[in-house]
Amino acid sequence: MATFYELPVIDAPRQRWNCVLNGRRCEFDLAYNPTTQRWSFDLRVDDTLVLAGRRIVTGIDLLQPFDFGIGRLIAWSMEKGAEPGRTELPSGRVRLFNVVD
Repeated sequence: MATFYELPVIDAPRQRWNCVLNGRRCEFDLAYNPTTQRWSFDLRVDDTLVLAGRRIVTGIDLLQPFDFGIGRLIAWSMEKGAEPGRTELPSGRVRLFNVVD
């Protein structure tokens, strides 16, 4: 059975937070790019940068091509047609979830 954890996003164009995902220390740097009108993130696992500039899109596992041992990361649209724009991610219309099987 999968367990879902929501990752916090605040209303700031650049943010950083630390958490433990599947027993591993993770640090996320989340940034909004006004030119592309999209969010992207950098990820450190156990103090090692493993991913940089990964664009946030809905409905797919953003970590699927990699095996970081932290489960899946999914941006999910809570309202039909909502995309992860500047206000949608902080407002919760689109949410980030870590899914561990």
